[in-house]
Amino acid sequence: MQRREFLSLAGRAGVFIAPWALIPEAQAQSYSGRILVNIHADGGLDQSSWTDPRESDRAINSYAAAGTPAGVAGNIRFAPMGNNAAFFNAHFRNMLVINGVHSETNDHGGGARAHATGRLDAGYPNVAELHAATYGKGLPMAWLNAGGFRTSAGLMPATPVPDANAFRALSQPNAASATNDFMKQADVTRTQAVRAERMKALMARGDVLPRSKIAMQEFIDAADSRALLARVAQVTPATFDTFTQAHIALVAGLAGLTTTVQLSTGGFDTHSNHDNSMTNALPRLTNLVDYIWQKSAELGIANRLFVRIYSEFGRTALNSGNGKDHHEVGSQILMEANAPWGNRVFGLSGPKHQGLKISPSTAKEDAAGFVLKPRHIHAAMRKYLGIETTDPRFNLKVPAAEMFDLFNPALSTGYVTM
Repeated sequence: MQRREFLSLAGRAGVFIAPWALIPEAQAQSYSGRILVNIHADGGLDQSSWTDPRESDRAINSYAAAGTPAGVAGNIRFAPMGNNAAFFNAHFRNMLVINGVHSETNDHGGGARAHATGRLDAGYPNVAELHAATYGKGLPMAWLNAGGFRTSAGLMPATPVPDANAFRALSQPNAASATNDFMKQADVTRTQAVRAERMKALMARGDVLPRSKIAMQEFIDAADSRALLARVAQVTPATFDTFTQAHIALVAGLAGLTTTVQLSTGGFDTHSNHDNSMTNALPRLTNLVDYIWQKSAELGIANRLFVRIYSEFGRTALNSGNGKDHHEVGSQILMEANAPWGNRVFGLSGPKHQGLKISPSTAKEDAAGFVLKPRHIHAAMRKYLGIETTDPRFNLKVPAAEMFDLFNPALSTGYVTM
């Protein structure tokens, strides 16, 4: 398969293949490091239906009116809604709950950008993009995207998660179906070997023009990328699970093609009939996250995942339509298998989910402290993931005095009685 044939196939499949994946300066090699998984709860996830419950205020929650107490898993409290109980009881040891996060906006677009990049301002890289640019140069699908904020800051373009057929076609271009090939694979392999030898022989000649030599070198390097994609064929299942995008992304991670994936699930913009909407939206979210952990364990890569669950902002108390409107303060969750920093809560909000100042050194409420914002979380994540950048264009502008040590297992805010 020639380089242009490879790119043509990728284009027809709707998949962007980074150009440096096929050039000499960045030979494609299998990636075996940490895989960053971002899950965007689209619409503005209500923190009080999630990790920051208010069980005594009927103006905020209908479960308070019913006298239903919040659930408790380890050190984490959760709302008695959806299938939260099963989810938190299964995963609390591996999660850090961050409450009282002020998005600095209650606009969907601005909030999605702020939580994806760390800044409300435009022009900053998505944390997924930064992770891919740090660890994924040369990979065909360094940053897989299936929703959420995807605008590139110029470091690394996002690759849409392909559908099952396109994904299989990229890794097995000779496969007419799951059981039949277009040509005998032995003939294809023999042809590829002959082409490769011919190219090497031409490269060794002294009368080849520089421009032709570049083209031949690109052909040789494309074979390296093809070999990497062949790795996908070895781990691609005959069928994909119901959570197809997540399954494809995990297989790509197993094959070493990607460093990060961005997924999304919606239904959280609950301006009316809040509880009915949460009955469907919350299980979709928790089932997706639960699937990711179960499937990654099955594939043997659970110890490589770092999972972040976030939304644009939080939600207000109940309105006249039993819904909840946009509110700047919300919550998010960070997860990692066997995390020494797990089973903790960092940050808190007031009785009506107001943003409260927290001390960076103690993680407790402190009038001299700072309100948690996306930039604080991203600064801590950049350091933890090893993706800090010295590029002044992407400086999060977090002063040293405001650096929260989120991953210090000795620091915890806990919950206050509301």
